[in-house]
Amino acid sequence: MQHYAAKHADWKFHIGNFPVFEMVRGVKYDGILGRIDTKIFKAARSADVPMVNVWLNSPAIDQVPGVYVDFKSVGRMSVEHLIARGLRRFAHFGYKSCNASKAHYEGMLEATQKHGYPCGRHSVMLNFDTKEGLWAQFFEYVTQTQSEWEAPLGIAFSDDHICYAVSSICRANGWKIPEQLTLIGANNEPVTCNAADPSLSSIDMGDFKRGYEAARLLDGLMQGKAPPEGPLFTQPKEVVVRRSSDFYAVNDAKVASALSYMAQHSGGKLSVPKIAQAVGIGRQTLERRFQTHLGRSINEELIRLRISKLKRLLVESEESIKELSQRSGFSTVANMHTMFKRATGLTPKNYRLKHGPPVKG
Repeated sequence: MQHYAAKHADWKFHIGNFPVFEMVRGVKYDGILGRIDTKIFKAARSADVPMVNVWLNSPAIDQVPGVYVDFKSVGRMSVEHLIARGLRRFAHFGYKSCNASKAHYEGMLEATQKHGYPCGRHSVMLNFDTKEGLWAQFFEYVTQTQSEWEAPLGIAFSDDHICYAVSSICRANGWKIPEQLTLIGANNEPVTCNAADPSLSSIDMGDFKRGYEAARLLDGLMQGKAPPEGPLFTQPKEVVVRRSSDFYAVNDAKVASALSYMAQHSGGKLSVPKIAQAVGIGRQTLERRFQTHLGRSINEELIRLRISKLKRLLVESEESIKELSQRSGFSTVANMHTMFKRATGLTPKNYRLKHGPPVKG
């Protein structure tokens, strides 16, 4: 938000949690950006102050223009990362009555159903750790839930806070992370992620982009422009890999080594013979082992990795599609177009228009 203002607007910021209190005291705002609750909505509307909401659970979400992280994409990105680690069973952990958690699960479900993999769902109260009694209930719920799990299992969480809490209970109950439970959170909060043992992989939500686009929207509203017809969504930035998912869940050491090598070099000029040579095994033998342990060929996995990387680059970078195709490791742009549309149902250009940041006005 401040970055946008430095380039496009001469704004003075008032950062506080109680704008209604300040408005009663006579403070005049030209615009409000933040978590718009009922009190703020009523006060700002009464004073004819433009608002932009960034809170998916806002009670005024249908009445206020808003910019949000696309949590469905967060869920899909989490699953894609775990699939690349060799996982075939998945679970979602989130909060009850939470729009972000709901969208996160829907994204996970889309990705797992595409591959025919199961995905369980677990939800807890948002205030699960605010009182000792609530924590005891949470601990019992997680412990009881674990009786349904079969290792190896990939679990994606709608935020890092609950990921940290569940991981600590799992370790106390004897689970090995990441060997039995491979975990990934969301929000990439360094203090939380690095405090866990093992440290937690997480999705960087691209909050800079969300803040920038929210500031752009507020600036337009303050200048009298009409609000958009619906909410605007920004894409998560990337997976930040830490120890909780730095593992390949296959029993075959050569397949695990090949997966690791492919993930590290997916943007390079890889070939099946080169991958086989890198892990020290014959091509046909490695092909058979991939089919046995993953149910797909080496080339199918390589294409999946390249498409996954290209999707991320399309929404993060303003480079040309040709340049991004090369960075993703495709041999030709024409080949990339064919594979990308077959996998996503969209051309790269349309994917960027649909999932990238709002078009500049």
